[in-house]
Amino acid sequence: MSEYRLKFTEGTEQEDESRQRTLDELHDFIKTMDGRPLAIVTLDKEQSVLWDQEGEIDYQDAYGQQIIEQVTDGITETLVIRDSEGLPVALAAQNSETGWQGIGIDKRLRFEIATALQNDETEFE
Repeated sequence: MSEYRLKFTEGTEQEDESRQRTLDELHDFIKTMDGRPLAIVTLDKEQSVLWDQEGEIDYQDAYGQQIIEQVTDGITETLVIRDSEGLPVALAAQNSETGWQGIGIDKRLRFEIATALQNDETEFE
């Protein structure tokens, strides 16, 4: 039987650093959305389940493109896509040079990002 070591400390530190980098990236993206015309789209239950599934069809890309087409009206510049429970699954912002740019939100970070967005909830309604 081969020997193995458990590396609790190292793994946790790396995960914490990675989590913080991801959160920083999401918070920076939210800052670019601040004060710009916003649309909020909520997926239904079936779409929410499919959003996180991996397989032949990339539902995030497919739904994301459909939603962008629907909200592109010459006014809307930013977008929050929520699952059926109201948690954000993706953010998008329109850039004058490159068009729409989006960022997905990992399941483990959705509640925290929802809380961050809720601080600006009055701007979202």
